[in-house]
Amino acid sequence: MDLEAIENALRSSLHQAGAKALQELLEFDGPAPEQRKLPCPCGHQAQYRQLRSRPVLTVVGWTRITRPWYLCSHCHEGQFPADEALDVAGMDFSPGVRRMQALVGQDAPFDRGRQQMKVLAGLEVTAKSVERTAEAIGADIAEGEQSEIRRAVQLDLPVIIRSSLNGGTIRRSSVGWVTVLTVSPIPIPLQPERKGTPP
Repeated sequence: MDLEAIENALRSSLHQAGAKALQELLEFDGPAPEQRKLPCPCGHQAQYRQLRSRPVLTVVGWTRITRPWYLCSHCHEGQFPADEALDVAGMDFSPGVRRMQALVGQDAPFDRGRQQMKVLAGLEVTAKSVERTAEAIGADIAEGEQSEIRRAVQLDLPVIIRSSLNGGTIRRSSVGWVTVLTVSPIPIPLQPERKGTPP
């Protein structure tokens, strides 16, 4: 008896059943009459036209999402509000698959990440998709850190920029015109400032 072959066959069957169940959950109905118009970024109204379907790769495999499509008669731009709500707008991968791609793509060559996706999750992706996803998520994280820094500078408050896996922190605070970065291998407790003492 080949246990690994049985495990892989069972995983494949469970993925197929999961993809089918997920597809049923992702079959949206047409909107109610009072929800057939949406504001368009151009300032006009987008009108509901029809239900449209497309494939998306999820952690249980390929499935289809069927959702309402709205079209603006003024600028001719289409909208899929369900795609935005599900975080798949303009993407072929679900948030769960993108997280997997980012994890396997962060420390190894992207082709190795592609191979890991196949072996560990049973999902076929390209090395290029692992690369693009890892880079996009890395850029989002960097932008989030920069946002926190800008917010802290505006409010003149300390902010934790990054917390490492071992619990250490990097802390930034401003004192007048001087910026201080404190790097510690252990977590720094954030305590409120006392009156009459420097921050």
